[in-house]
Amino acid sequence: MQSSLYKDAVVQRGHTYRYYWSPPAPGKPTLLFVHGFPSTAADWRKQVAFFQPLGYGILAPDLLGAGGTAKPMDAREFRMNAMARDVVDLLDAENLDKVIGLSHDWGSPLLSRLAVLFPERFIAYVWFAVAFLPPVAAPFSLEATMARFKGLLGYETYAYWQFFLREDASRVIQEHADSFTQLLYANKPDAWLKHMVRPGKTAECLECDVRHGHPSYLTDEEYAAVRDRVKNEGLDSALNWYRAQVANVNLEDNAQIPQERLKLQVPSFVVLAAGDHVCVPKVARAAMEKHGSDVEYFEVQSGHWPHLEHPESVNVALRGWLESKGW
Repeated sequence: MQSSLYKDAVVQRGHTYRYYWSPPAPGKPTLLFVHGFPSTAADWRKQVAFFQPLGYGILAPDLLGAGGTAKPMDAREFRMNAMARDVVDLLDAENLDKVIGLSHDWGSPLLSRLAVLFPERFIAYVWFAVAFLPPVAAPFSLEATMARFKGLLGYETYAYWQFFLREDASRVIQEHADSFTQLLYANKPDAWLKHMVRPGKTAECLECDVRHGHPSYLTDEEYAAVRDRVKNEGLDSALNWYRAQVANVNLEDNAQIPQERLKLQVPSFVVLAAGDHVCVPKVARAAMEKHGSDVEYFEVQSGHWPHLEHPESVNVALRGWLESKGW
C-alpha cells in the first residue's frame, strides 16, 4: 500500500484517524475496509493490491487504537456508536455517499453497527470470518458467554479474553512479541485449540514464550512489520475493544436501536474460514440466516485470516460476486 496515499482526518469528537484513500474510477464503487484486532489497515494490502488497479475506490482506516490513529485509554471512547460515527466522518471527508463495507474480526461488529445506524450509506456488505452481529440489549457476561459456547462447540471460545483483560496484558505481549504474533497469526489453525480457547492457556503460551512458527502466509518483511509494531508500540489502547465489551459501555446505545434495523436490506458476501476455531462458520451462517438478505457464501480452508492466507481465491471469488451485482 503506497505510503503517499495515507491521509489524516480529525473526526467530530476530536480523534485523529489515519486512513488509506484511493478514489474510484468513473462508474466504480468504493470499498470500505474495516480491520480487526490486532491489525491495522495494512492487513488488507492483498485486497487493495488486487482491487485498486481494477478501478475500485479504497478507503481503509486504521481504527481507533491502531496504527496511526488516536490511541485513547478510556474504554468508553470505544463505544460502537461513537466509532461508527467516526467512520462516517471519514466517508464525509472524501464526499462518499454510498460504499461497500468489508470487515474482519472486530471490524465486523463495527460494520454491523454502521449497518444499523447508517444503512443508507451502504450498497452491500462483505464479511470475513465474522458475520453481522446485532446489538444486544442484555448485559454482556464473559463467563456466561464462555459457558454458552462450550455448550455449542465443546470448548470456551472466548477463553483468551481472560488474558487480554489483564492489566499487564499489553506489557506481556510486548515482552513476548514473537510468541504473540505467531499465536494470533497462527501458521496452523489448531494452535488456537491449544492456546486460545482453553482458560489460562493464552497467558501460559506467552509467558513461556512458546513459538508456533513463522506463518507461511506472511513474508519475512510482513511478519517483522507486525511483530515490531506489537513490540515497539504495544496494544494497550487496542485492547479497549475487549474492555469496552466487558464493561458494557454499549448497553444504553444498544437499547435504543429499533428491532427492524436488525434486518440487512442489501446483499452480503460472507467469506467463511473453515479452520477458524473462534469465529466458526456455523455461527456466521446462523447470524446471516436470521439477519441477512440476498446472502452468498464462500468457504476457504483457512484459519482466522482468509484474506491473508488465501488471497488469490478470495479476491477472485469476491470480484466475481461484485461483478455479478453490476459493480
